[in-house]
Amino acid sequence: MEKTDIQLAADACRGDANAFGVLVERYRTGLIGYVAGLLRTREDAEELAQEAFLRACREAPRLNNPATFGGWLYRIAHNLAMSHARKRHPVPLAGDPPDCVAGVTEEDHTIALLAAVNRLGEPHREVIVRKYFDRLTIEEVAGQLGIPAGTVRSRLSRAYSELREMLTDES
Repeated sequence: MEKTDIQLAADACRGDANAFGVLVERYRTGLIGYVAGLLRTREDAEELAQEAFLRACREAPRLNNPATFGGWLYRIAHNLAMSHARKRHPVPLAGDPPDCVAGVTEEDHTIALLAAVNRLGEPHREVIVRKYFDRLTIEEVAGQLGIPAGTVRSRLSRAYSELREMLTDES
């Protein structure tokens, strides 16, 4: 029987390199796609995804809850992508002349959405990450988290409401 991500993450946290390798294979494509969506460049996305996996490998023994591995890995990648984007496109300071401030772009909206997702509580963030970043069905999310599909739907609904409120407040 194939191990779940949670079982593999628990093994990886105990130093099992083979378990971590399986997790890399399972998350690689989704993580690269996620970072590429943030940065709009596949080459940078592949490099930053690799860096995220390296950091996760080093930090895995400190992960308290292996069930949060997916969200934790995506947060690492997100933070790396945001740091990379800031280096390439510095954020204008309040004292900068107005002509230095760019208009709101689709990338700005994406960054705002991802920042809002990161501010969600763990149960809501976890279902959003698994449903949309890992591209799992509601039933697959329920199976991985060990909760009923109805609970996943409820958490998604609450997460959508929270995200809508956060993004409306920022506009």
